[in-house]
Amino acid sequence: MTDQEAAALARLKLDPKRAGEQSCTWTAPVTGPTGQVEVYVGDGAKKMLDIERQLGHELETVSGVGDEAYLDTQANEIFVQKTGTWVAIRLVLLNDPKENHKPLKDLIRVVAGRL
Repeated sequence: MTDQEAAALARLKLDPKRAGEQSCTWTAPVTGPTGQVEVYVGDGAKKMLDIERQLGHELETVSGVGDEAYLDTQANEIFVQKTGTWVAIRLVLLNDPKENHKPLKDLIRVVAGRL
């Protein structure tokens, strides 16, 4: 995911990403408003999905994306698996999660296309 895609998802100005081995995080400036975008790739992304299932979160199947994809309708998280690689995107915003469903689905399609 690019810096521009992360900022578009959050609909905020974000600081440059902090990259880890299997993750990237973009945060809004400390001056506000609150916002963060996180991307995880690999086993950690799959584990996040497993935890959401264990918690009983409602997962909506997102058709036509990767080999399988799920939107957590209670949180701002979306997951995709394509050719054995899992990706999770988590959005932290202080708004109604329903407002973020379409932007998350749109972005996961782009990300899945790059796998």
